[in-house]
Amino acid sequence: MKLSEYKLNELYIMSSGISSSKDQAGEGFPFVSFRDIFNNTILPENLTELMNTSEEERIKYSVKKGDVFFTRTSETPDELAMSSVALKDYPNATFSGFAKRLRPIDKKKVYDKYMAFYFRSKYFRRIINANTIMTLRASFNEEIFSYIKIQLPDYETQIKIGNILYEIEKKIHINSQINNNLDYKLA
Repeated sequence: MKLSEYKLNELYIMSSGISSSKDQAGEGFPFVSFRDIFNNTILPENLTELMNTSEEERIKYSVKKGDVFFTRTSETPDELAMSSVALKDYPNATFSGFAKRLRPIDKKKVYDKYMAFYFRSKYFRRIINANTIMTLRASFNEEIFSYIKIQLPDYETQIKIGNILYEIEKKIHINSQINNNLDYKLA
């Protein structure tokens, strides 16, 4: 399989998340939190956190199909740049200031389902760890973003691989729900 090399900034435009205050939280519009990103390869179907945001903020910090969200800071490099991908548009949603959004420049170069698993792979985690500079906290910023290089197969191959991995992930999630339900009934 032939791979092509790209810098991340050739594939995506990076943006910072919304700086919000505690009094904005808990009501309003859907919100992608640090926890949503850290705990999910793919953003949940329904976002449970809410943030009171203006129309201008909902436009600037929007969440669209194909967007990749990375955790921006961490106390350890291992937890830095954990990612989650949006597989649909989330109307009126915004995202956390503790995250970075990568929006695809050309959606025919990066397939969302493939990228969801690629960015969570051990290979990509090694790239992040090798490029992280620790001060008090590890940080994923524009400088790191501008020089990270990744290798990708052609778009059609990404579709095939991404769809297979996504179906496997869905089956794992369903089996986990069944097991949790059985554990609950047996308890």
